[in-house]
Amino acid sequence: MTTVGAVLTTAALALSACGGGASAGSGDESAEQLQLGYFPLVHTSTAVNADESGIFADNGLDVELVPTQGGAAAIPALVSGSVDLTYTNYTSALLAVEQGLPIRLVAGNDVGKADHGIFVAKDSGIGTVADLKGKTFAVNNLQNIGTVAINSLLEEAGMQTSDVKLVEMPYPDMQAALERGAVDAIWQVEPFQASATAAGLVKIGDLFTGPVADMPVGGWITTEKFAQENPEAIAAFQESISASAEDLQGNRERLGELVPTFTKVTADVVEAIEMPRFQGELDTQQLQKTADLMFEYKIIDSELDIASLVAE
Repeated sequence: MTTVGAVLTTAALALSACGGGASAGSGDESAEQLQLGYFPLVHTSTAVNADESGIFADNGLDVELVPTQGGAAAIPALVSGSVDLTYTNYTSALLAVEQGLPIRLVAGNDVGKADHGIFVAKDSGIGTVADLKGKTFAVNNLQNIGTVAINSLLEEAGMQTSDVKLVEMPYPDMQAALERGAVDAIWQVEPFQASATAAGLVKIGDLFTGPVADMPVGGWITTEKFAQENPEAIAAFQESISASAEDLQGNRERLGELVPTFTKVTADVVEAIEMPRFQGELDTQQLQKTADLMFEYKIIDSELDIASLVAE
């Protein structure tokens, strides 16, 4: 592995252990108090930027940032009342809804773009999604957006979803598994994608393209009770995240300043990554498509109406 690759891998591995960055709040007694759960990674820079740049305060919010575990692990903290809102991936949120948890969708955050790639080993003979037939493909969770995306791409390529074996594996383990031949292809999100590129692995395409282009990946959720009791705070949060997302879109310099303050990802790594696509507004049309595909691929057992799940 190259020196750059080693640095990138070290930063990526540290993501699962990072914390910090919590705000003590503005102290303004007239402000709406919010405890905001966020998993410390590049994509949640929207929350940290909104806090540090004063966007939350300008919208009448006094926010305490509370580091959480990623994905589905953030939802129990929300439901238990440990936080008022939290960041999570949408598939975990929709699974929680199907399980009867009172989840409401509040705001968008990031959309799948070039920061999510499909990687194979050099000289693997795999050059397109169609070449994955009979192969193994690693996703971080079998009930996650990666499964939805790769299944959609397989169908677009004229295959059955059963033509490729999906293997569940944490992101930090995927590169090594591919390098030793344990799997044939992997899904890498930044900063893991930058590490894979630096190590000489080959990106054959973006995961979120074609039938799943512009699919929302992660966003902000709350409970039905909190949304009903705090509509002004919800509206202020939505406005704040949208403004922060607009500030950060394409702003590598700002991310380079911000990300190292609340993760273990260095400014050098931020320089090497594919930039996320930030989007603070909820895209209900695309989220309905996500829910429909989750039902089609039997990740959920019943159809969901996204419009009924949006916090107002």
